[in-house]
Amino acid sequence: MRLRRKITVAFFLVSTVVSLLLALFLYRFIEGQLRDDLRARLRNIAHVGAAGIDRDAYVRLAATMGPSVADADVAAVEASADYRRISDQLNAIRDAERRLLRYAYLLAPSEDPARPRFVVDADVIAGNAQTTEDPLSHFNQPYDVKEIPSLALALRECTSVLEKDFVYDPDFKVHSVSAYYPLGKAPDGRCLGVLGVDITDEDMRAALDEAGGLAIKVSLAVIALALVVSIVMGTLLTRSIIALSETVERFAHKDFRARTHVATKDEIGQLGKSFNIMAETIQAHSENLEHLVAERTSELEQEKQTSERLLLNVLPSPIADRLKQGEGVIVDRFDHVTVLFADIVGFTALSSRTSPEALVSMLNELFSAFDRLAEEHHLEKIKTIGDAYMVVSGIPEPRADHAQAMARMALDMLDAIAAYAARVGGELTIRVGLHSGSVVAGVIGTKKFIYDLWGDTVNTASRMESSGVPGRVHVTSTTHELLVADYDFEPPRQVDVKGKGLMSTYLIIGPKAKRAAG
Repeated sequence: MRLRRKITVAFFLVSTVVSLLLALFLYRFIEGQLRDDLRARLRNIAHVGAAGIDRDAYVRLAATMGPSVADADVAAVEASADYRRISDQLNAIRDAERRLLRYAYLLAPSEDPARPRFVVDADVIAGNAQTTEDPLSHFNQPYDVKEIPSLALALRECTSVLEKDFVYDPDFKVHSVSAYYPLGKAPDGRCLGVLGVDITDEDMRAALDEAGGLAIKVSLAVIALALVVSIVMGTLLTRSIIALSETVERFAHKDFRARTHVATKDEIGQLGKSFNIMAETIQAHSENLEHLVAERTSELEQEKQTSERLLLNVLPSPIADRLKQGEGVIVDRFDHVTVLFADIVGFTALSSRTSPEALVSMLNELFSAFDRLAEEHHLEKIKTIGDAYMVVSGIPEPRADHAQAMARMALDMLDAIAAYAARVGGELTIRVGLHSGSVVAGVIGTKKFIYDLWGDTVNTASRMESSGVPGRVHVTSTTHELLVADYDFEPPRQVDVKGKGLMSTYLIIGPKAKRAAG
Protein backbone atom coordinates (compact mmCIF):
# COMPACT_ATOMS: atom_id res chain seq x y z
CA MET A 1 0.00 0.00 0.00
CA ARG A 2 2.83 2.33 0.89
CA LEU A 3 4.69 1.64 -2.35
CA ARG A 4 1.55 2.19 -4.39
CA ARG A 5 0.98 5.60 -2.74
CA LYS A 6 4.56 6.67 -3.36
CA ILE A 7 4.43 5.62 -7.00
CA THR A 8 1.08 7.35 -7.52
CA VAL A 9 2.14 10.66 -5.92
CA ALA A 10 5.57 10.73 -7.55
CA PHE A 11 4.23 9.87 -10.99
CA PHE A 12 1.44 12.43 -10.72
CA LEU A 13 3.73 15.25 -9.56
CA VAL A 14 6.27 14.59 -12.27
CA SER A 15 3.55 14.30 -14.91
CA THR A 16 1.87 17.51 -13.75
CA VAL A 17 5.09 19.53 -13.84
CA VAL A 18 5.98 18.14 -17.26
CA SER A 19 2.46 18.85 -18.50
CA LEU A 20 2.57 22.46 -17.32
CA LEU A 21 5.97 23.04 -18.88
CA LEU A 22 4.78 21.38 -22.05
CA ALA A 23 1.65 23.55 -22.11
CA LEU A 24 3.72 26.71 -21.67
CA PHE A 25 6.17 25.68 -24.34
CA LEU A 26 3.35 24.61 -26.65
CA TYR A 27 1.56 27.93 -26.24
CA ARG A 28 4.73 29.94 -26.91
CA PHE A 29 5.63 27.73 -29.80
CA ILE A 30 2.18 27.89 -31.37
CA GLU A 31 2.05 31.66 -30.84
CA GLY A 32 5.42 32.16 -32.55
CA GLN A 33 4.61 29.75 -35.35
CA LEU A 34 1.20 31.31 -35.87
CA ARG A 35 2.64 34.82 -36.05
CA ASP A 36 5.23 33.70 -38.56
CA ASP A 37 2.66 31.71 -40.49
CA LEU A 38 0.17 34.57 -40.64
CA ARG A 39 2.87 36.98 -41.81
CA ALA A 40 4.10 34.50 -44.41
CA ARG A 41 0.58 33.89 -45.65
CA LEU A 42 -0.04 37.63 -45.79
CA ARG A 43 3.11 38.13 -47.86
CA ASN A 44 2.26 35.25 -50.19
CA ILE A 45 -1.31 36.48 -50.65
CA ALA A 46 -0.03 39.93 -51.61
CA HIS A 47 2.45 38.41 -54.05
CA VAL A 48 -0.06 36.08 -55.73
CA GLY A 49 -2.83 38.67 -55.60
CA ALA A 50 -0.74 41.34 -57.32
CA ALA A 51 -0.05 38.92 -60.17
CA GLY A 52 -3.78 38.42 -60.66
CA ILE A 53 -4.71 42.12 -60.95
CA ASP A 54 -5.76 43.20 -64.46
CA ARG A 55 -2.94 45.66 -65.28
CA ASP A 56 -4.67 47.18 -68.28
CA ALA A 57 -7.84 47.93 -66.33
CA TYR A 58 -5.78 49.34 -63.48
CA VAL A 59 -3.80 51.63 -65.80
CA ARG A 60 -7.02 52.93 -67.33
CA LEU A 61 -8.46 53.70 -63.89
CA ALA A 62 -5.25 55.35 -62.66
CA ALA A 63 -5.19 57.54 -65.77
CA THR A 64 -8.50 59.15 -64.70
CA MET A 65 -7.17 60.21 -61.30
CA GLY A 66 -6.08 63.67 -60.35
CA PRO A 67 -6.77 66.54 -57.95
CA SER A 68 -9.57 67.98 -60.11
CA VAL A 69 -11.77 64.90 -60.53
CA ALA A 70 -15.40 65.73 -59.75
CA ASP A 71 -17.64 63.61 -57.50
CA ALA A 72 -19.83 62.71 -60.43
CA ASP A 73 -16.79 61.44 -62.31
CA VAL A 74 -15.75 59.40 -59.27
CA ALA A 75 -19.19 57.78 -59.12
CA ALA A 76 -18.98 57.01 -62.84
CA VAL A 77 -15.53 55.43 -62.42
CA GLU A 78 -16.70 53.30 -59.47
CA ALA A 79 -19.58 52.08 -61.60
CA SER A 80 -17.34 51.25 -64.57
CA ALA A 81 -16.52 47.74 -65.75
CA ASP A 82 -12.79 48.21 -65.05
CA TYR A 83 -13.49 49.23 -61.44
CA ARG A 84 -15.86 46.31 -60.92
CA ARG A 85 -13.42 43.86 -62.49
CA ILE A 86 -10.59 44.88 -60.19
CA SER A 87 -12.96 45.04 -57.20
CA ASP A 88 -13.96 41.43 -57.92
CA GLN A 89 -10.28 40.48 -58.10
CA LEU A 90 -9.60 42.15 -54.74
CA ASN A 91 -12.57 40.41 -53.15
CA ALA A 92 -11.35 37.11 -54.57
CA ILE A 93 -7.98 37.77 -52.88
CA ARG A 94 -9.70 38.51 -49.60
CA ASP A 95 -12.08 35.54 -49.91
CA ALA A 96 -9.09 33.23 -50.27
CA GLU A 97 -8.33 33.96 -46.59
CA ARG A 98 -11.63 35.33 -45.31
CA ARG A 99 -10.77 34.64 -41.65
CA LEU A 100 -7.36 36.28 -42.04
CA LEU A 101 -7.73 39.34 -44.26
CA ARG A 102 -9.68 42.46 -43.31
CA TYR A 103 -8.78 44.92 -46.09
CA ALA A 104 -7.60 44.70 -49.70
CA TYR A 105 -6.99 47.79 -51.84
CA LEU A 106 -4.87 49.39 -54.58
CA LEU A 107 -2.99 52.68 -54.16
CA ALA A 108 -1.29 54.73 -56.85
CA PRO A 109 1.40 57.36 -56.32
CA SER A 110 0.33 60.97 -56.81
CA GLU A 111 2.00 64.33 -57.24
CA ASP A 112 2.56 64.35 -53.45
CA PRO A 113 4.73 61.33 -52.45
CA ALA A 114 3.29 61.47 -48.92
CA ARG A 115 -0.33 61.31 -50.13
CA PRO A 116 -0.93 58.50 -52.66
CA ARG A 117 -4.47 58.03 -53.90
CA PHE A 118 -6.85 55.09 -53.64
CA VAL A 119 -7.63 53.41 -56.95
CA VAL A 120 -9.82 50.49 -55.89
CA ASP A 121 -10.99 49.36 -52.43
CA ALA A 122 -12.55 45.88 -52.07
CA ASP A 123 -15.18 47.27 -49.66
CA VAL A 124 -16.71 49.98 -51.89
CA ILE A 125 -18.98 47.99 -54.19
CA ALA A 126 -19.87 45.38 -51.57
CA GLY A 127 -20.56 48.09 -48.96
CA ASN A 128 -22.70 50.19 -51.28
CA ALA A 129 -24.75 47.12 -52.19
CA GLN A 130 -25.78 46.83 -48.53
CA THR A 131 -26.60 50.47 -47.85
CA THR A 132 -27.45 53.54 -49.91
CA GLU A 133 -27.72 56.09 -47.08
CA ASP A 134 -24.03 56.86 -46.75
CA PRO A 135 -22.29 55.29 -49.77
CA LEU A 136 -18.60 54.48 -49.63
CA SER A 137 -16.32 56.14 -52.14
CA HIS A 138 -12.54 55.80 -51.98
CA PHE A 139 -11.52 56.29 -55.61
CA ASN A 140 -9.05 59.16 -56.05
CA GLN A 141 -9.03 59.91 -52.31
CA PRO A 142 -5.61 60.85 -50.96
CA TYR A 143 -4.17 58.68 -48.18
CA ASP A 144 -1.63 60.17 -45.76
CA VAL A 145 1.27 57.71 -45.40
CA LYS A 146 3.53 59.86 -43.19
CA GLU A 147 2.80 57.53 -40.26
CA ILE A 148 3.02 54.41 -42.43
CA PRO A 149 6.66 54.25 -43.57
CA SER A 150 6.31 50.73 -45.01
CA LEU A 151 3.66 51.87 -47.49
CA ALA A 152 5.67 54.96 -48.38
CA LEU A 153 8.73 52.77 -48.98
CA ALA A 154 6.78 50.33 -51.18
CA LEU A 155 5.51 53.20 -53.38
CA ARG A 156 8.80 55.06 -53.47
CA GLU A 157 11.04 52.06 -54.24
CA CYS A 158 8.39 50.04 -56.08
CA THR A 159 9.24 47.02 -53.94
CA SER A 160 7.38 44.52 -51.77
CA VAL A 161 7.24 45.35 -48.05
CA LEU A 162 5.87 43.36 -45.10
CA GLU A 163 5.36 45.33 -41.87
CA LYS A 164 7.24 43.86 -38.95
CA ASP A 165 4.66 44.78 -36.34
CA PHE A 166 1.25 46.35 -35.94
CA VAL A 167 0.98 49.93 -37.22
CA TYR A 168 -1.77 52.34 -36.16
CA ASP A 169 -3.79 53.81 -39.03
CA PRO A 170 -5.25 57.17 -37.89
CA ASP A 171 -7.62 57.32 -40.88
CA PHE A 172 -9.29 53.99 -40.15
CA LYS A 173 -8.44 53.93 -36.41
CA VAL A 174 -7.14 50.35 -36.36
CA HIS A 175 -3.85 48.61 -35.63
CA SER A 176 -2.90 46.35 -38.49
CA VAL A 177 -0.08 44.43 -40.11
CA SER A 178 0.05 45.04 -43.85
CA ALA A 179 1.79 43.53 -46.83
CA TYR A 180 2.39 45.67 -49.91
CA TYR A 181 3.33 44.35 -53.33
CA PRO A 182 4.06 46.53 -56.39
CA LEU A 183 2.07 46.19 -59.61
CA GLY A 184 5.14 46.98 -61.69
CA LYS A 185 6.66 50.08 -63.25
CA ALA A 186 5.40 52.45 -65.92
CA PRO A 187 7.51 53.03 -69.04
CA ASP A 188 8.90 56.20 -67.40
CA GLY A 189 10.18 54.12 -64.46
CA ARG A 190 7.57 55.29 -61.95
CA CYS A 191 5.78 52.75 -59.79
CA LEU A 192 2.31 51.97 -61.17
CA GLY A 193 0.99 51.34 -57.68
CA VAL A 194 0.84 48.75 -54.93
CA LEU A 195 -1.58 46.13 -53.69
CA GLY A 196 -2.17 46.34 -49.94
CA VAL A 197 -3.66 43.55 -47.81
CA ASP A 198 -4.18 44.03 -44.05
CA ILE A 199 -4.82 41.91 -41.01
CA THR A 200 -5.96 43.82 -37.92
CA ASP A 201 -4.87 43.28 -34.32
CA GLU A 202 -8.36 41.96 -33.57
CA ASP A 203 -8.06 39.28 -36.24
CA MET A 204 -4.54 38.37 -35.12
CA ARG A 205 -5.56 38.22 -31.48
CA ALA A 206 -8.57 36.03 -32.30
CA ALA A 207 -6.31 33.58 -34.12
CA LEU A 208 -3.80 33.58 -31.25
CA ASP A 209 -6.53 33.13 -28.66
CA GLU A 210 -7.87 30.18 -30.60
CA ALA A 211 -4.39 28.61 -30.67
CA GLY A 212 -3.86 29.41 -26.99
CA GLY A 213 -7.18 27.81 -26.10
CA LEU A 214 -6.07 24.69 -27.89
CA ALA A 215 -2.82 24.61 -25.92
CA ILE A 216 -4.66 25.00 -22.62
CA LYS A 217 -7.12 22.23 -23.51
CA VAL A 218 -4.27 19.94 -24.48
CA SER A 219 -2.41 20.63 -21.23
CA LEU A 220 -5.52 20.06 -19.08
CA ALA A 221 -6.19 16.82 -20.90
CA VAL A 222 -2.61 15.71 -20.30
CA ILE A 223 -2.82 16.57 -16.57
CA ALA A 224 -6.10 14.68 -16.24
CA LEU A 225 -4.64 11.73 -18.05
CA ALA A 226 -1.55 11.87 -15.83
CA LEU A 227 -3.74 11.68 -12.72
CA VAL A 228 -5.61 8.64 -13.99
CA VAL A 229 -2.44 6.95 -15.16
CA SER A 230 -0.73 7.66 -11.83
CA ILE A 231 -3.48 5.99 -9.85
CA VAL A 232 -3.63 2.99 -12.19
CA MET A 233 0.12 2.58 -12.37
CA GLY A 234 0.49 2.89 -8.58
CA THR A 235 -2.01 0.10 -8.16
CA LEU A 236 -0.86 -2.27 -10.86
CA LEU A 237 2.87 -1.93 -10.79
CA THR A 238 3.05 -3.45 -7.29
CA ARG A 239 1.42 -6.77 -8.20
CA SER A 240 2.94 -8.79 -10.95
CA ILE A 241 5.83 -6.48 -11.71
CA ILE A 242 8.39 -8.45 -9.72
CA ALA A 243 7.54 -11.72 -11.44
CA LEU A 244 7.65 -10.05 -14.79
CA SER A 245 10.97 -8.41 -13.94
CA GLU A 246 12.52 -11.75 -13.04
CA THR A 247 11.29 -13.29 -16.29
CA VAL A 248 12.67 -10.37 -18.29
CA GLU A 249 16.03 -10.80 -16.58
CA ARG A 250 16.13 -14.50 -17.51
CA PHE A 251 15.19 -13.59 -21.03
CA ALA A 252 17.95 -10.97 -21.13
CA HIS A 253 20.41 -13.76 -20.35
CA LYS A 254 19.24 -15.53 -23.54
CA ASP A 255 16.88 -17.94 -21.85
CA PHE A 256 14.38 -17.58 -24.70
CA ARG A 257 12.16 -20.26 -23.15
CA ALA A 258 11.40 -18.06 -20.14
CA ARG A 259 7.73 -17.10 -19.73
CA THR A 260 5.98 -15.02 -17.08
CA HIS A 261 2.95 -16.31 -15.19
CA VAL A 262 -0.16 -14.27 -16.04
CA ALA A 263 -2.27 -14.20 -12.88
CA THR A 264 -4.60 -11.28 -13.73
CA LYS A 265 -6.44 -9.86 -16.70
CA ASP A 266 -5.58 -6.22 -15.96
CA GLU A 267 -2.94 -4.08 -17.68
CA ILE A 268 -0.03 -5.84 -15.98
CA GLY A 269 -1.57 -9.16 -16.93
CA GLN A 270 -1.88 -7.94 -20.51
CA LEU A 271 1.71 -6.79 -20.36
CA GLY A 272 2.75 -10.24 -19.17
CA LYS A 273 0.72 -11.84 -21.95
CA SER A 274 2.24 -9.51 -24.54
CA PHE A 275 5.68 -10.30 -23.20
CA ASN A 276 5.02 -14.03 -23.60
CA ILE A 277 3.86 -13.50 -27.19
CA MET A 278 6.97 -11.44 -27.88
CA ALA A 279 9.15 -14.10 -26.27
CA GLU A 280 7.61 -16.81 -28.45
CA THR A 281 8.15 -14.71 -31.56
CA ILE A 282 11.78 -13.98 -30.66
CA GLN A 283 12.36 -17.64 -29.87
CA ALA A 284 10.89 -18.66 -33.24
CA HIS A 285 12.95 -16.02 -35.05
CA SER A 286 16.07 -17.10 -33.22
CA GLU A 287 15.54 -20.73 -34.14
CA ASN A 288 14.71 -19.92 -37.75
CA LEU A 289 17.01 -16.95 -38.25
CA GLU A 290 19.18 -18.57 -40.91
CA HIS A 291 16.11 -19.65 -42.87
CA LEU A 292 14.58 -16.15 -42.65
CA VAL A 293 17.85 -14.50 -43.71
CA ALA A 294 18.20 -16.81 -46.69
CA GLU A 295 14.56 -16.27 -47.67
CA ARG A 296 14.83 -12.50 -47.46
CA THR A 297 18.16 -12.53 -49.29
CA SER A 298 16.54 -14.51 -52.10
CA GLU A 299 13.68 -12.00 -52.32
CA LEU A 300 16.11 -9.08 -52.43
CA GLU A 301 18.17 -10.82 -55.10
CA GLN A 302 15.07 -11.37 -57.24
CA GLU A 303 14.11 -7.71 -56.85
CA LYS A 304 17.67 -6.71 -57.74
CA GLN A 305 17.63 -8.89 -60.86
CA THR A 306 14.32 -7.40 -61.92
CA SER A 307 15.73 -3.89 -61.49
CA GLU A 308 18.86 -4.89 -63.40
CA ARG A 309 16.81 -6.22 -66.33
CA LEU A 310 14.73 -3.07 -66.47
CA LEU A 311 17.83 -0.87 -66.37
CA LEU A 312 19.65 -2.91 -69.04
CA ASN A 313 16.63 -2.56 -71.33
CA VAL A 314 17.22 1.20 -71.25
CA LEU A 315 21.01 1.55 -71.01
CA PRO A 316 24.12 -0.34 -72.13
CA SER A 317 25.59 -2.50 -69.37
CA PRO A 318 28.76 -0.39 -68.81
CA ILE A 319 26.69 2.79 -68.62
CA ALA A 320 24.25 1.21 -66.18
CA ASP A 321 27.19 0.15 -63.98
CA ARG A 322 28.52 3.71 -63.96
CA LEU A 323 25.15 5.11 -63.00
CA LYS A 324 24.86 2.64 -60.12
CA GLN A 325 28.30 3.73 -58.92
CA GLY A 326 26.99 7.27 -58.52
CA GLU A 327 28.20 9.10 -61.63
CA GLY A 328 25.89 12.08 -62.07
CA VAL A 329 26.73 13.13 -65.65
CA ILE A 330 27.93 10.56 -68.19
CA VAL A 331 29.41 12.01 -71.38
CA ASP A 332 31.99 10.13 -73.50
CA ARG A 333 33.61 10.83 -76.87
CA PHE A 334 34.09 8.02 -79.38
CA ASP A 335 36.25 8.79 -82.42
CA HIS A 336 35.63 5.65 -84.46
CA VAL A 337 31.99 4.59 -84.74
CA THR A 338 29.46 3.90 -87.48
CA VAL A 339 25.88 5.11 -87.14
CA LEU A 340 22.93 3.52 -88.99
CA PHE A 341 19.54 5.04 -89.63
CA ALA A 342 16.75 3.00 -91.23
CA ASP A 343 13.30 4.23 -92.20
CA ILE A 344 10.30 2.42 -93.64
CA VAL A 345 9.55 3.64 -97.16
CA GLY A 346 6.03 5.03 -97.65
CA PHE A 347 5.16 4.75 -93.98
CA THR A 348 2.85 7.78 -94.06
CA ALA A 349 0.78 6.32 -96.86
CA LEU A 350 0.83 2.93 -95.15
CA SER A 351 -0.46 4.54 -91.94
CA SER A 352 -3.43 6.05 -93.72
CA ARG A 353 -4.69 2.67 -94.96
CA THR A 354 -3.75 0.49 -91.96
CA SER A 355 -5.42 0.36 -88.56
CA PRO A 356 -3.35 1.67 -85.64
CA GLU A 357 -3.35 -1.78 -84.02
CA ALA A 358 -2.05 -3.52 -87.14
CA LEU A 359 0.52 -0.77 -87.69
CA VAL A 360 1.90 -1.07 -84.17
CA SER A 361 1.94 -4.88 -84.48
CA MET A 362 3.93 -4.62 -87.72
CA LEU A 363 6.44 -2.17 -86.21
CA ASN A 364 6.82 -4.38 -83.15
CA GLU A 365 7.59 -7.46 -85.25
CA LEU A 366 10.03 -5.63 -87.53
CA PHE A 367 11.86 -3.76 -84.79
CA SER A 368 12.05 -6.90 -82.65
CA ALA A 369 13.74 -8.61 -85.59
CA PHE A 370 16.13 -5.66 -85.89
CA ASP A 371 16.81 -5.86 -82.13
CA ARG A 372 17.78 -9.51 -82.51
CA LEU A 373 20.11 -8.64 -85.38
CA ALA A 374 21.71 -5.84 -83.31
CA GLU A 375 22.32 -8.30 -80.49
CA GLU A 376 23.68 -10.91 -82.93
CA HIS A 377 26.16 -8.41 -84.41
CA HIS A 378 27.05 -6.95 -80.95
CA LEU A 379 25.76 -3.52 -81.82
CA GLU A 380 24.06 -0.95 -79.58
CA LYS A 381 20.50 0.02 -80.41
CA ILE A 382 19.97 3.69 -79.53
CA LYS A 383 16.27 4.31 -80.13
CA THR A 384 13.30 4.16 -82.44
CA ILE A 385 11.50 7.32 -83.54
CA GLY A 386 8.20 6.52 -85.17
CA ASP A 387 9.12 4.24 -88.06
CA ALA A 388 12.86 5.10 -87.86
CA TYR A 389 15.43 2.78 -86.28
CA MET A 390 18.84 3.97 -85.03
CA VAL A 391 21.77 1.73 -84.09
CA VAL A 392 25.51 2.35 -83.59
CA SER A 393 28.64 0.23 -83.82
CA GLY A 394 31.73 0.90 -81.69
CA ILE A 395 29.84 2.06 -78.59
CA PRO A 396 30.09 1.69 -75.64
CA GLU A 397 33.03 -0.65 -76.29
CA PRO A 398 35.27 0.48 -79.19
CA ARG A 399 35.84 -2.05 -81.99
CA ALA A 400 38.09 -1.91 -85.05
CA ASP A 401 35.52 -3.50 -87.38
CA HIS A 402 32.71 -1.08 -86.53
CA ALA A 403 31.99 -0.30 -90.19
CA GLN A 404 32.08 -3.97 -91.30
CA ALA A 405 29.73 -5.01 -88.45
CA MET A 406 27.29 -2.25 -89.36
CA ALA A 407 27.36 -3.18 -93.05
CA ARG A 408 26.46 -6.78 -92.15
CA MET A 409 23.68 -5.45 -89.92
CA ALA A 410 22.33 -3.22 -92.73
CA LEU A 411 22.22 -6.03 -95.29
CA ASP A 412 20.61 -8.40 -92.78
CA MET A 413 17.95 -5.76 -92.07
CA LEU A 414 17.11 -5.63 -95.80
CA ASP A 415 16.84 -9.43 -95.84
CA ALA A 416 14.65 -9.40 -92.73
CA ILE A 417 12.16 -6.89 -94.09
CA ALA A 418 12.10 -8.64 -97.47
CA ALA A 419 11.27 -11.92 -95.70
CA TYR A 420 8.52 -10.18 -93.72
CA ALA A 421 7.03 -8.61 -96.86
CA ALA A 422 7.05 -11.98 -98.65
CA ARG A 423 5.40 -13.69 -95.68
CA VAL A 424 2.57 -11.15 -95.32
CA GLY A 425 2.18 -10.67 -99.07
CA GLY A 426 2.78 -6.92 -99.22
CA GLU A 427 5.23 -4.40 -100.65
CA LEU A 428 7.45 -3.17 -97.85
CA THR A 429 11.03 -1.97 -97.79
CA ILE A 430 13.36 0.41 -95.99
CA ARG A 431 16.03 2.97 -96.75
CA VAL A 432 19.29 2.52 -94.85
CA GLY A 433 21.99 5.15 -94.37
CA LEU A 434 25.45 4.76 -92.80
CA HIS A 435 28.16 7.19 -91.83
CA SER A 436 31.36 6.73 -89.83
CA GLY A 437 33.11 9.24 -87.63
CA SER A 438 33.19 10.59 -84.09
CA VAL A 439 30.28 11.16 -81.74
CA VAL A 440 29.57 12.21 -78.18
CA ALA A 441 27.47 9.72 -76.23
CA GLY A 442 25.88 10.02 -72.82
CA VAL A 443 22.87 9.89 -70.57
CA ILE A 444 20.56 12.89 -70.56
CA GLY A 445 17.89 13.81 -68.05
CA THR A 446 17.05 12.49 -64.59
CA LYS A 447 13.68 10.89 -65.31
CA LYS A 448 12.95 8.49 -68.16
CA PHE A 449 16.54 9.06 -69.22
CA ILE A 450 18.02 7.54 -72.38
CA TYR A 451 21.47 6.83 -73.77
CA ASP A 452 21.82 9.02 -76.85
CA LEU A 453 24.35 10.26 -79.42
CA TRP A 454 25.21 13.75 -80.63
CA GLY A 455 27.43 15.11 -83.35
CA ASP A 456 27.76 15.68 -87.06
CA THR A 457 28.21 11.95 -87.65
CA VAL A 458 24.67 11.34 -86.41
CA ASN A 459 23.25 14.09 -88.63
CA THR A 460 25.13 12.85 -91.69
CA ALA A 461 23.96 9.24 -91.17
CA SER A 462 20.40 10.52 -91.00
CA ARG A 463 20.92 12.46 -94.25
CA MET A 464 22.27 9.28 -95.91
CA GLU A 465 19.04 7.50 -95.00
CA SER A 466 16.71 10.29 -96.13
CA SER A 467 18.55 10.73 -99.47
CA GLY A 468 19.03 7.01 -100.05
CA VAL A 469 17.36 4.48 -102.32
CA PRO A 470 14.59 2.16 -101.13
CA GLY A 471 15.88 -1.35 -100.48
CA ARG A 472 19.57 -0.23 -100.59
CA VAL A 473 22.31 0.69 -98.16
CA HIS A 474 23.54 4.27 -98.76
CA VAL A 475 26.96 5.22 -97.30
CA THR A 476 29.28 8.22 -97.27
CA SER A 477 32.75 8.24 -98.75
CA THR A 478 34.17 7.92 -95.22
CA THR A 479 32.33 4.65 -94.63
CA HIS A 480 33.11 3.55 -98.19
CA GLU A 481 36.85 3.82 -97.48
CA LEU A 482 36.42 1.54 -94.43
CA LEU A 483 34.41 -1.05 -96.39
CA VAL A 484 35.87 -0.98 -99.91
CA ALA A 485 38.24 -3.90 -99.21
CA ASP A 486 35.36 -6.16 -98.14
CA TYR A 487 32.33 -4.99 -100.14
CA ASP A 488 31.45 -4.19 -103.72
CA PHE A 489 29.87 -0.79 -104.43
CA GLU A 490 28.11 0.91 -107.28
CA PRO A 491 29.95 3.87 -108.83
CA PRO A 492 29.90 7.01 -106.68
CA ARG A 493 26.86 9.26 -106.78
CA GLN A 494 26.81 13.02 -106.38
CA VAL A 495 24.03 13.79 -103.90
CA ASP A 496 22.95 17.25 -102.75
CA VAL A 497 22.68 16.65 -99.01
CA LYS A 498 20.75 19.12 -96.88
CA GLY A 499 23.14 21.18 -94.81
CA LYS A 500 26.18 19.57 -96.53
CA GLY A 501 25.98 20.43 -100.19
CA LEU A 502 27.19 17.98 -102.85
CA MET A 503 28.63 14.76 -101.43
CA SER A 504 30.08 11.65 -103.06
CA THR A 505 28.08 8.70 -101.76
CA TYR A 506 27.89 4.98 -102.55
CA LEU A 507 25.36 2.15 -102.62
CA ILE A 508 26.53 -1.23 -101.31
CA ILE A 509 26.12 -4.12 -103.74
CA GLY A 510 27.22 -6.84 -101.34
CA PRO A 511 30.25 -8.59 -99.84
CA LYS A 512 33.15 -9.29 -102.18
CA ALA A 513 33.32 -12.86 -103.38
CA LYS A 514 36.03 -14.79 -101.54
CA ARG A 515 38.97 -15.38 -103.86
CA ALA A 516 40.34 -18.86 -103.98
CA ALA A 517 43.86 -19.23 -102.68
CA GLY A 518 46.25 -19.18 -105.63
